[in-house]
Amino acid sequence: MEHSNLLSNNGSRSHASDRERLLAVLGPGNLDFRGKPTKTNAFTLLHGVEPETKNASDLGRFVRTTLQHHYNWAILDNAKLYYVLDRLRNFTASVTSYVHEHPWETAFALLSVLSITIVPVILPAIGFSAIGPVAESIAVAWQSSIGIVAAGTPFAFLQSAAMGGAAAGVFYGAGVAGLAVLAGKKAVDWAVGWWHRE
Repeated sequence: MEHSNLLSNNGSRSHASDRERLLAVLGPGNLDFRGKPTKTNAFTLLHGVEPETKNASDLGRFVRTTLQHHYNWAILDNAKLYYVLDRLRNFTASVTSYVHEHPWETAFALLSVLSITIVPVILPAIGFSAIGPVAESIAVAWQSSIGIVAAGTPFAFLQSAAMGGAAAGVFYGAGVAGLAVLAGKKAVDWAVGWWHRE
């Protein structure tokens, strides 16, 4: 492909845009969706210009323009990253402030969520399953340390929950009841605030 649109016959720089100059050197298939050269063509940018266009000053300007193009995109990418980090920092600050202002509500909510997740998440993770303790798990090691498991012990209670017994209902019921209490309290607080505003 000839590159006469890059330089005039006397070696001066043309008025083509950066994207047009990149397309002239690399071809349309070698630019990504942002108009930046693909990584596989970085060498072409520096060494793939036709001999008649290898004027030192023009090649230097071309390389500087390309580097500036990449630098501008890097600045934009960093700005996006800083925006995300700033939003995350603000969210963390809001959560921390709420916990400091409502410590008991936060603890109650965490315990409620924990109660709901014990049976489907936590118990299987430590080796309690619907058919008994899983080999080479924490549950098996615990069972080995106590020998014969008596009814009513913590191990028996957790195994009953894992097998879908009455103990599972205790965990689910406690979690749902806790969340219901929190929701009720929030509703009452909202109602009281609305009443005082009227």
